Amino acid sequence: MDGMLIAIIIGIVVLIGIVVFLLSGKEKGKEETKAEAPVEEKKENLTHKRFKQVLSGSDLQNDMKAEEEELLTKYTAGTGEGINEVEKLLEGDPNNVDLLDWLAFMYYSNNNIDKAVETYKKALAIKPDNENQHYYLANSYFKKSMLAEAKKEWNEVIRLKPNSKIAKNAQERIDYLSTQGK
Repeated sequence: MDGMLIAIIIGIVVLIGIVVFLLSGKEKGKEETKAEAPVEEKKENLTHKRFKQVLSGSDLQNDMKAEEEELLTKYTAGTGEGINEVEKLLEGDPNNVDLLDWLAFMYYSNNNIDKAVETYKKALAIKPDNENQHYYLANSYFKKSMLAEAKKEWNEVIRLKPNSKIAKNAQERIDYLSTQGK
């Protein structure tokens, strides 16, 4: 009886080992399949997804907004990466203040200050009460040594949101310039 019990235990252990081996092989196969998916297949899936959205009546605008947000959250400052994509998105929606804000930030973080200024101005022409854009436009002016314009924009931040942290930062920058005699 003892020999039979040992044989059963060994059989169960071997069976468990086989099941674990097979399951781990399936997971590896799934990972390899995902990693090897060709670009054309991904594009095709996106086309099918949009087609299904139209047929189902789902909100295509929200889905596209989610795709824009995914693109923007993957941005790495200073690399120039993503600028062309955001510019293309703006061709279809030139008054999208959020995209203009991101593009201006991308220009700024890639040291293309002239384009940052131009893009912040476009965004502010559409929505003039955005204190963040005034603040970063001021920072852009500061980088260009356009100190009077920078002070004007920082003062606008203070006017729009007087008790905010960004207004405090703007005031600190104005105070710094004053201590420097500028």
